[in-house]
Amino acid sequence: MSVLSVQAVARRFGERLLFSEVSFRLARGDRVGLVGPNGVGKTTLLRIAAGFDAPDAGNVALARGTRIGFLEQELLGESAGSVDEHARGAAAHLRELEAEMRALEPRLATGDDEALGAYADVQHRFEHAGGYDFEATLGRVLGGLGLNDLREREVRTLSGGERTRLGLARLLLDDPDLLLLDEPTNHLDVAALEWLERFLIEQESTILVSSHDRWFLDRVTSRTLSFERGTVVEYRGGYSQYARQRAERDASLEKASAKQAEEIARTEEFIRRYGAGQRSKEARGRGKRLARVERIQGPEQVQRHGWRLEAAHLAGDTVIETTSLAVGYTAPLVRTGALRIARDARVAVVGPNGAGKTTLVRTLVGDLAALEGYVSSAPTARVAFLAQAQSELTGDETVIDAMRRALPMDEQEAREHLARFLFRGDDVFKSVGVLSGGERSRLALARLAARHANLLVLDEPTNHLDLLAREQLEAVLQTFEGALLVVSHDRYFIDKLATEIWPIEAGVLKRFEGNWTGLQRLRASGAALPMPDLATAGGPVPARGPLARRSPPVPRSRQRGRPAGTGPGHPRLASDSPRRATPGGRSTSKASAARRIEGARALEARIEAMELQLRQLEEKVSQIAQSGNYLETRRIGEEHESLARSLRELYDEWTRESEKTE
Repeated sequence: MSVLSVQAVARRFGERLLFSEVSFRLARGDRVGLVGPNGVGKTTLLRIAAGFDAPDAGNVALARGTRIGFLEQELLGESAGSVDEHARGAAAHLRELEAEMRALEPRLATGDDEALGAYADVQHRFEHAGGYDFEATLGRVLGGLGLNDLREREVRTLSGGERTRLGLARLLLDDPDLLLLDEPTNHLDVAALEWLERFLIEQESTILVSSHDRWFLDRVTSRTLSFERGTVVEYRGGYSQYARQRAERDASLEKASAKQAEEIARTEEFIRRYGAGQRSKEARGRGKRLARVERIQGPEQVQRHGWRLEAAHLAGDTVIETTSLAVGYTAPLVRTGALRIARDARVAVVGPNGAGKTTLVRTLVGDLAALEGYVSSAPTARVAFLAQAQSELTGDETVIDAMRRALPMDEQEAREHLARFLFRGDDVFKSVGVLSGGERSRLALARLAARHANLLVLDEPTNHLDLLAREQLEAVLQTFEGALLVVSHDRYFIDKLATEIWPIEAGVLKRFEGNWTGLQRLRASGAALPMPDLATAGGPVPARGPLARRSPPVPRSRQRGRPAGTGPGHPRLASDSPRRATPGGRSTSKASAARRIEGARALEARIEAMELQLRQLEEKVSQIAQSGNYLETRRIGEEHESLARSLRELYDEWTRESEKTE
């Protein structure tokens, strides 16, 4: 029996036909995905199915007594009360059933058979709706969606993401017969996503869900409705099966369409050649048959980008390396062991919301100083950083001006570059403040592509991108020959690109070599990722390259006379050595102490001179890299490495001399 039946539904906006002839059915327990590019009408179709909007043609039928739960993308605008009170509002129908039972209880003592039957019916409905387990379910849902710690917060004080999660929690607690979900995975971290997937599967819910999260669709759905050519086409299976079937169908359509086009061209040529001659009767017959032929349409053509990312030259095999780090603002958010990003690395940073993922990558690229430890970059490292919120893309600035501000270019060059990202014609004069989330993401990627980098740092790059745009981004990144450092909750994206995953667990960064599928397989086996060595050991990674120079130096007054570049974070100087004394408690001779102090001062002078040489080399490397002389860049880079090794040896020698004088 169908819970929901949609028959030949159509919807217009003014003169524009959004979709038509949309038909499908949902039986109890069906879990169906709804996919398509942004703007084709997915949200509109869900609102029509929920009864909020009326179709312009066709009809929607629900089974008698069906309770619908609809999750919109924007929720709880004017809601009052606390998080706990709002979530408990889901129990209203349970309280009504409980009140019915209480009203019938006095009649049970009289042996009233009618009351007994009515009570049994109400009690069955109360139990089936989860009335006896509501408190446990409430804790489970709020905990699974990361809301337990927010129970006492007022709803009006919540962020947009927290409101979305609370709206989803309320919907799940309402326990409707049919769930209509519009982008339910927005603002959920990986732990909440995995919990939601398990909950929906275990509850055997009937679901129609619009989502760009391909991993979620694969886990939850068993059928897929795809918007194509202004209507909906049905496929078996979740997203991956749909993508495979559609590719096969498109290839078959393209082949059949091309074959038919050749046959039509031959027929039309025959008609033109013999239309007025002896074979004119045959030509007219062929013309009539041709007029009755139903044309086979080829696969739908979609707008595709025309861009690629060129990697800048890197002199060496390492872009970034670190000692053990503590990163944060006033207190450590994340601690790590020694890290290295190779020239061809594909690293994904994952973890709960608020775990410090963005803080970590900002520290690695030099936007934020480490609280403990050192970050070093190669002299020729060039970084392009795509921030999550794209906060710089706001206001009245036009698209083309934002592009030209990112990289000097004339108007024609900027237009040609933006056209590869589907900004054409008057689109380039749009204000960035009115762009949609997807358009803003495309502009951010256009600016990113214009920067000639060898390390791309991407913070949630798939936010606001539809499925096609995500697949196109993945194809571009797969051909990029530099290093990638990505923060993402998109597990499909991670699985396709990452060869190394850095999960943040309880404030500690761990490491796994492999993709997301491999990490899930490891966790399913019950094995845990090894703890990194968080103790700073060995000599410091030399502060060099354009990234390292951004970290503020430690003032000499706070270094207690230590040489430049060896502040409190220096591995060998993290704590002062105890003052040494000769056997019997006698101190060394004043003459020996004076000689050692003089030797330490001489070392300090050599260190300062060598640090000056390093800074001069770094400036020279940057100038040569911009000129494109890669051979000279490599030579200067090797000279820099040699000088840095010598400087490390001087640091160690200075440390030994300092310990002798104490």
